Amino acid sequence: MPVLSKPGTSSAMVAHRIVEILAEKQVLPAGAFSLLVGGAGDLLEHLGPQDVVAFTGSSETGARVRGLPQVIRNSVRVNVEADSLNAAVLGPDADPASETYDFFLKDVLRDITQKAGQKCTAIRRVMVPAHVADRVRDDLAERLRAVTVGNPAHEGVRMGPVATAGQLEDVRKGIDLLARDGRLVYGDADAKPVGAPPGKGFFVGPVLLEVEAGADAPSVHSHEVFGPVATVVPYAEGPAEVVELVARGRGGLVSSVYSEDAAFTTEVVMGLAPFHGRIFLGSAKIAEMSPGPGTVLPHLVHGGPGRAGGGEELGGLRGLAFYSQRVALEGSRPTIERMINPGR
Repeated sequence: MPVLSKPGTSSAMVAHRIVEILAEKQVLPAGAFSLLVGGAGDLLEHLGPQDVVAFTGSSETGARVRGLPQVIRNSVRVNVEADSLNAAVLGPDADPASETYDFFLKDVLRDITQKAGQKCTAIRRVMVPAHVADRVRDDLAERLRAVTVGNPAHEGVRMGPVATAGQLEDVRKGIDLLARDGRLVYGDADAKPVGAPPGKGFFVGPVLLEVEAGADAPSVHSHEVFGPVATVVPYAEGPAEVVELVARGRGGLVSSVYSEDAAFTTEVVMGLAPFHGRIFLGSAKIAEMSPGPGTVLPHLVHGGPGRAGGGEELGGLRGLAFYSQRVALEGSRPTIERMINPGR
C-alpha cells in the first residue's frame, strides 16, 4: 500500500532530509512512499473506502479528522495518537531510602527533561502518597536544580529548547493555567540558556508544581503542557483513590506504578488498564536495566483510549492489520487452494 506522509511544520526540514537519504539508498520500492511538505489542501476530501489515515497530534485535530464527511461516508479507517496526561504512581510501600523510590525519581526527572518534555509519553502527573509528598517534591526540585539548560552541543547541558516560538508560548500559558490549581514549586517560564546566542532558541527551564491532597485540580487532569512541566499530586486513600485520580485524565498512552507491594500493584493495574494502552511496572528488580516508561519498544502498544486517540500507533506486526483488509473465501477446497497457491 503506497504511503503519503505529511510531517509537522516545525519538523518538515528534518523529515525532508531523512526521506532524501531513504531515496538515495533505495530503501523502499519506487512509489511506495511519498512526502508532502506543506499544506494538504483538499487531499482528505478524496479519501475512499480502501484508504486509511494515521494521525499523530492534538486530540482536537484528531477529532476533526474523524468527523470529516468523506471519512464518515466511506467508513475510512482512522488511527489517532493524541494527547496524554501520563501519570507515575509511587506506591505507599516505597520508602525514601529504597531503591524503588530512587528509581521513581530518576524516571520522573528523565521524563520532565528529556527532549525538553516534548514527547507524548512524558510523565505529566506525579502521584505520590500524602505522607511523603513533601519529600518527593523537595527531592525532585533538588534534582531539577542540577539540570543545565542551553545549547545541547555544549558539555554539561542536560536540556535543550522547545521546538518553536508558538510552542514556547503554549508552555508558558500552560504553566500559568496549572498554577491556578496549585502552586509553583520549582522553575518558571524563563531560562538563561548556556551556549546559546542572545535571542536564539526557544528555551524554558524545567518546572515542577504541586496541588493539595484531595484538591479537584481540573486543569492538572485535563490540560497537557507539551514541555518540561510536571505536577505532584498527593493521594491518601490507597489504590482506589489512585485509580480515580489517574482516570480523570480520560485515557492515556502510558502510566507507571513503582512499588514492591504485589497487592497494591495488582489493584492499581487492574483499575488503570481500561484507561491506557500500556502500563509500566517499576521496581528495584529492573532499575538497572530499564529505559523507563517513556521508551516504547516496537512490539508494545503505543496508543490508548479516550483522550489518547483510541489508536495503537501501529507498532510491530500487529500494526500491519491496520493496512490490511480481510476477505473470507467460501467454496470448494480445491478451488480455493488453486487460487492461493497457483504455482502448485
